[in-house]
Amino acid sequence: MSSSEALRIEDSGPVRHLILNRPEKLNAIDITQHERLMAAFVEAEHNSDIRVLALSGEGRGFCAGDDLTAEKRMGPNPHAKRAVDLEMGSGPAVLLESCAILRRLTKPTVALIHGVALGSGYDYSLSCDFRLVTEDIRFGDPRIDRALWAAEGWSYKLPRLTNQSVVTPIAYLGRLMNGNQALEYGLAHAILDIESDIREAARPFLVALSLLDTKAYASTKAAILDGLDATFEQSLTMQAAHP
Repeated sequence: MSSSEALRIEDSGPVRHLILNRPEKLNAIDITQHERLMAAFVEAEHNSDIRVLALSGEGRGFCAGDDLTAEKRMGPNPHAKRAVDLEMGSGPAVLLESCAILRRLTKPTVALIHGVALGSGYDYSLSCDFRLVTEDIRFGDPRIDRALWAAEGWSYKLPRLTNQSVVTPIAYLGRLMNGNQALEYGLAHAILDIESDIREAARPFLVALSLLDTKAYASTKAAILDGLDATFEQSLTMQAAHP
């Protein structure tokens, strides 16, 4: 798969790295970048040579969120019917679809986070199976301070990844976490050396994931997500079908 200047795609054996590459904008994401990511997720899912997908950012941070300074797309908008009426226009609609694909990927997915992971960057990271972070990150979504509500999928995922007492200050007050707080809350899985290249520092973990049985991983992940996403009645039905 070819990579664009804004989204670098690099393979290291069975590990595919998707690298956000707009460092001059702290890797802020416009609609075209969301579409690139979505296409890259779909391609990785169907590529049997890829066993692990890692998402990271070039430069000073992982992702500063949606690019609110991006010029509006000219011509027909394929996401118009699903747009959310915010300053971001169709941004949330395509983000939700892209994150849904990432979250349901059958292969291990890992966000490698340094610097900042805000807004849509925060949402993409919460859609991954694992988050490896540096201590100095600023992690969360502070837009409530600007009277913008959470139009993104993290409002669904956050309370399923941690407990309600943690959710309250993060979601309602827009507080940002550092790496140690994210680890304490169960939102991060390991702290990486801040002085190291983040992809190199994560390599042993990514290689270990690549050695797992793909069918067993996919079925385990599907069972966990199906349980999380089910209503109480649906959960009872699934349990009855698989005693």
